[in-house]
Amino acid sequence: MKNRSMVVSLIGRPNVGKSTLFNRLIQKQHKAITHDKPGVTRDRHYEITTFEEDHNIDPTDVILVDTGGFYPERIDERGKNTEEENANKFFNIMTDHARMAIEESDLVLFVVDVREGALPFDTTIADYIRSQKKKFLVVVNKYDTDNQAGEEAEFYSLGINSDEMFLTSSTHGRGIILLKEKVQEIGNEFAKSKLKEAPGISMGVTPREQVVSKVALIGAPNAGKSTLLNLLVGSERALVSDIAGTTVDPIEGYFDLFFGKESKVLEEDQGFSKNDGLLFSQYEDFRKNNAAVYQQMVDAYALEEMSDKNAGMDHFEVDYELSDLVDASLEEQLLEQSEERSEEESLDKNFDQVFTAPADLEESTTEQVEVAVEVDENDGSHWRSIHLVDTAGIRRQKSVNGFVESQSVYRSLRSITESDIVVVLIDATKGIGHQDRRLIDIALEKGKSVIVALNKMDLKRADLKDEKAKREWIAHLRIDIPWLSFCDIITISAKHNKGLKQLKESIKKTVLVRNTNIPTGELNRFIFDLVERNPVIAKVGGAKRFKVKYTSMIKSEPPTFLLFTNKSQGVPDNYKRYLRNAIREGFKLDNTPVHLILRTGNELSKRMKKSKMMISFED
Repeated sequence: MKNRSMVVSLIGRPNVGKSTLFNRLIQKQHKAITHDKPGVTRDRHYEITTFEEDHNIDPTDVILVDTGGFYPERIDERGKNTEEENANKFFNIMTDHARMAIEESDLVLFVVDVREGALPFDTTIADYIRSQKKKFLVVVNKYDTDNQAGEEAEFYSLGINSDEMFLTSSTHGRGIILLKEKVQEIGNEFAKSKLKEAPGISMGVTPREQVVSKVALIGAPNAGKSTLLNLLVGSERALVSDIAGTTVDPIEGYFDLFFGKESKVLEEDQGFSKNDGLLFSQYEDFRKNNAAVYQQMVDAYALEEMSDKNAGMDHFEVDYELSDLVDASLEEQLLEQSEERSEEESLDKNFDQVFTAPADLEESTTEQVEVAVEVDENDGSHWRSIHLVDTAGIRRQKSVNGFVESQSVYRSLRSITESDIVVVLIDATKGIGHQDRRLIDIALEKGKSVIVALNKMDLKRADLKDEKAKREWIAHLRIDIPWLSFCDIITISAKHNKGLKQLKESIKKTVLVRNTNIPTGELNRFIFDLVERNPVIAKVGGAKRFKVKYTSMIKSEPPTFLLFTNKSQGVPDNYKRYLRNAIREGFKLDNTPVHLILRTGNELSKRMKKSKMMISFED
């Protein structure tokens, strides 16, 4: 077993600069929110970093932990008003988390403020660290200029030696190199101890297996996101309270899922057409290996073109590569889908027939999943890690108050952009509100897979007489929000650990969906059948029936399909929705948006000429 990394925690009173120092040590400016208001940092933040400043010794890997303001003794939570009581509750929870951080640490960086001097609280904190028998260094922070020389002397009252004190300015970077060299030196000594386990070390800090997906937990304040993260990663990583807005920074962790033999799919190179050469190589294979359907598509396409040789020719020069199309054209598609969203409620039923079954699995299904895991779980190669991010609750823009909350909202929205899957947590007692709809909309527009988790079902059940009432309630939610027709809706109670197996199964299924590559022959047969079964007239540039010459899947995250057609413009929006929904249903692409990119058959021909792989379409 490989020796574990040393755990180093930053501990100190509120507003002494711990988060700024944390960002400086990991060399990331905005990892943790910093502000001159006490109590901004609340949860424990973990980051793996390497200290290698001293070239005479080996580099050392460190798990660095940032904590909130620490008072060893809990304070009276009673206050003059609700705001003061909430602040007191926060400080007590932060104290508990700081204590956890000290317990799991191999080294503590005790941060103090040189401008405030050594306060009685600093002595209390030093005594507490010693009582836990932890090695610590005193970091005298906010030492910004040489004019402050000598002011650090009073910190020797904490009972330390000169080689245990470091003068730093985390804002300006002074003294950081010397501090990192000392941590590196201690890290080398720690490595020689050959410790492999640490009592109390938090689970979920680092991945145990290959990371195959990043999942963001988003939702309104107090929906239960932090409780769910703690439950999934198996440790108290995030603060939990009944006060809305407890989480400020995104909190990250890892948990494992068992994929069985399907884990092989996650390792395969899907071979998507990211350049013209590969695209046309796949087209050639399709033409040779699927002669019957190829000929049907060619004949149907040619017949429609012959109906009016002068209509809808859509000629234009091709001056970009397919690799540009894969990235750049998605923005165009997302904008188009965003504009279509308002029309979803009036969608023709013929073009909107995809409704997933209620996602709350029956007990028998859950039992089968458990049995499957028991049979194969000894094969470690079948497990994969999921990177989980808990975000701050997002309120309506007009309700956002102050710098800290605005930064929290910004980071939550950025977490959506950086994730693969978004689990939207809804307070079941309140239902899906306008802001929840907007968050789902944002995630889908960004091409993220979406799973809806209705939390606090232990409280909601009082309003639901039986399972039938529960199913009817979920069905009404799907009707009220049409684009939930393809998203799993999972009912859970994070507080009581209910519904987590179903949620994990949904995440697992969605990870596999986002790694699916549909065979070209099967895809083209499917698209040809869809178009022939339900023809449509595209009127822009001369009315013609819409025909597809060739389809290629060019991306799986999200599933994106490039269709070469006789009409790239003027295809009705509801027909494009019909194609997307049918593709999603036909190939089991649950919980994810499907993107279509329409280009003309003439462009296909010109690309083939450009790639010197011209194939005659009139064999």
